[in-house]
Amino acid sequence: MESARDGPRLSVRAHGRPHEAPLQNEIPANARNAIACLLMAYERVRVAVGGVPRREDVGLEQLKDLLGWEFFAEWLAPHSIVVRLSGAHIDYVLGSNVTGVNFFDKYRADQRALYSRFYGAIADHPCGGYTVRGVVVGGTERFQYHSIYLPLATRPNYVPIVGAVAITDFTRLAPAGKVGGAPDFQALSRLGVFDIGFGVPAGGLERIDIAAVAAGIEAAGDTTLDQEALEVRPLIGRPRSMR
Repeated sequence: MESARDGPRLSVRAHGRPHEAPLQNEIPANARNAIACLLMAYERVRVAVGGVPRREDVGLEQLKDLLGWEFFAEWLAPHSIVVRLSGAHIDYVLGSNVTGVNFFDKYRADQRALYSRFYGAIADHPCGGYTVRGVVVGGTERFQYHSIYLPLATRPNYVPIVGAVAITDFTRLAPAGKVGGAPDFQALSRLGVFDIGFGVPAGGLERIDIAAVAAGIEAAGDTTLDQEALEVRPLIGRPRSMR
């Protein structure tokens, strides 16, 4: 793990003055994957407001380049990260709607303390977060599920988070069956934090080169499932790249 670079600490309760746009010059402007698009959209808003955006600063206009792959969640320490809005493409690839789900119910018991520290760092420093999990759907499909988490200004009882998802490395495990059950999110392969203008916290979490992550996802090409996976899912929510 890389050691965290020192930076000014700032609570998401205030719009402090961050250093200048650390991502705008690193992520290609023509990148199309949802993670790159959210990073650039968030950066534009962060620079415009001079600190951590409010929920109302991040709407359809800001998210138009990634609609369907976005999510909004609420972090309530120490063990609650509830999805309040899940994009239609996310629900499509997962085969179920995850709006209203507390993801701590899906994490392995021995990893919950790590996740609690992770979301706490995102909210309290503030910084961005990135995870990769091997998600299994219906026991027949597996793919790498990349997520980023970006803090929004604190509400009285929780911290809102806006995020985006990309999937890579689809693998067929068995002949297609029905989808619609709860996907298995337990295989965590990477978790870390990245700078959104305020540095990153010390404390042992991996420091992520998020521009390199976005570039790697871009290089992997459009999100794809195989024909069997498409046939067992309804058309609703299907990404344009899969039509």
